[in-house]
Amino acid sequence: MDFQLDEQSRRMAEIGKGLAGVLAQGAADADEQRRIPEGNFAALRSAGLYGAGLPTGLGGLGVRSAAWLATVEQLAQGDASTALGFNMHYVATRLVGELPSFDAAAKKHVASLVIDDGALISAPLSEPSSSSLLPGSFLPTMTATRTADGGLRVSGTKMYASIWEASDYAFMFARPDWIDDPALVIAFLLPVAQPGHIEVADVWDTLGMRATRSNQVRIDGAHVPAELVLGPIDDFVNNWIVAQAAVSWGGYTGCYLGLVEAMVAWLVENLGTRKAKGYAQPMGYHPTISSAVGRLSTHVEAARLMMYHAAWRADTAGPGLGTCHAYLQAKLMLADAIGRVVELGTTAGGLNALMRPRGYERMLRDVTTAAIMPPNAYASAEMAGLITMGLDPARAPSLATA
Repeated sequence: MDFQLDEQSRRMAEIGKGLAGVLAQGAADADEQRRIPEGNFAALRSAGLYGAGLPTGLGGLGVRSAAWLATVEQLAQGDASTALGFNMHYVATRLVGELPSFDAAAKKHVASLVIDDGALISAPLSEPSSSSLLPGSFLPTMTATRTADGGLRVSGTKMYASIWEASDYAFMFARPDWIDDPALVIAFLLPVAQPGHIEVADVWDTLGMRATRSNQVRIDGAHVPAELVLGPIDDFVNNWIVAQAAVSWGGYTGCYLGLVEAMVAWLVENLGTRKAKGYAQPMGYHPTISSAVGRLSTHVEAARLMMYHAAWRADTAGPGLGTCHAYLQAKLMLADAIGRVVELGTTAGGLNALMRPRGYERMLRDVTTAAIMPPNAYASAEMAGLITMGLDPARAPSLATA
């Protein structure tokens, strides 16, 4: 098997690497102030990345799974919060461009908003009562009613609406009140500037990923114009959680991989060069430290190879249970690798690693959210186990819905 990145992936990785230095400049201040670093998104826009997820036929870059993971892997080494937030823009635009059930005219309109107008799209997909231990609980609770102009009137609450306050539109789902099937949802772009109908509750005061400002959003009778109604998705569990694994949550793996790689790079630089007082050699020569670095770097490299294998499968075989399985295993492996870095690396790094100005401490806080991001480590293990045994995940108690 050839483990080299293809030409597009290498090119996108270089773009991401070049931008990482820009993103890093304000990362500490944005984290401290719980502020979305809007200048970072302007830099991403200037680099042409807003159209990364859109197909070339709609004027986008047509960046596929492996190439996108190569991009966010680099971006996250500059600022993980920006990478994670911008990944949701990629999710929204790629799904808009690809899903066959979406209206062709609406796709062109969204592409124009992104390419021509530079619109930033958030994608708040978590529900107030959702848990990735219960994937079926991600079924949308928002409701949609048709309006006379062919649009929608939507109401409900969304949790963890990353970069909402910096975005122009939100990619969302709601249950149409004119259809009885609870597993069928309608997708749309919601214009976020609707005072009186949309309220942001500032609840995002967290341990890590503070600059995503993933606040709660309450929506009451907000309007969706007809040209932003995208179309239906039926059988939500299979056609979203399983079929869209590479797009809807695969990017999380790339973001957190880049972040943990940056942590390893910090440890390598500091432990491989710093000398204890009275000693001639760097601390890295101590067998406990060299053993720790050897173990954690091996775990991270294993996670990296599994992630790119999953992306390669998505790009060659397309969506399906096998691709979903590969992403579940990659995300689970990454969670285990992060655990090793947190345990071994932080101990080896010592108190210097916990000094906030040194930079490692912020990455340590950010990376603690990795195992929790949907599907969390427990859910990934459960579903990977079911698929390995040839069992139907949709029939598992944690996936079944009333």
